[in-house]
Amino acid sequence: MLRLHTQTRKIDTVFIVCLFMLFAMTSCILILIGAKQYHTTADAMNHNYEVRTVSSYLTEKVHQYDTSTGIAITDFAGGHALALSDTAEEQTYITYIYYYDGALRELFVGEEAVFTPESGQSIIPLDSFDVEPVHAGLIRATYTDTEGISHTLYLGTHEKEDLS
Repeated sequence: MLRLHTQTRKIDTVFIVCLFMLFAMTSCILILIGAKQYHTTADAMNHNYEVRTVSSYLTEKVHQYDTSTGIAITDFAGGHALALSDTAEEQTYITYIYYYDGALRELFVGEEAVFTPESGQSIIPLDSFDVEPVHAGLIRATYTDTEGISHTLYLGTHEKEDLS
């Protein structure tokens, strides 16, 4: 009878160890699945942040400078740029929004200032950016995000003349 009791303890021990190993493997698999899902969600949120930031930023800037002489499209840093002008205390200031060195940039300068494209503040990384007038009162901004996806944004203005 002593023998039967010993075999029962061994089976109980093996069963408990197997159950623990199954629990440990299941826990590891769930952790890996959760980490992958978190990574996917974080990447999607970063991408959406880039797209929304550029769209909101451009929309707000155009609305802020939407006057009869406030918005122009100029050649700048090897491409097109939005030139947003404003006059304060009899001095004209221009805000350039342009693409340079892998990022959308903003540069706020006086009308007569001398500057280089590197002087601008980097807003957000992009692969490309272009802006062009569609017709009087409508600007098309096209940009490619860091994932290579192209986006087009149409910006309405109260402008009655062609911006080019």
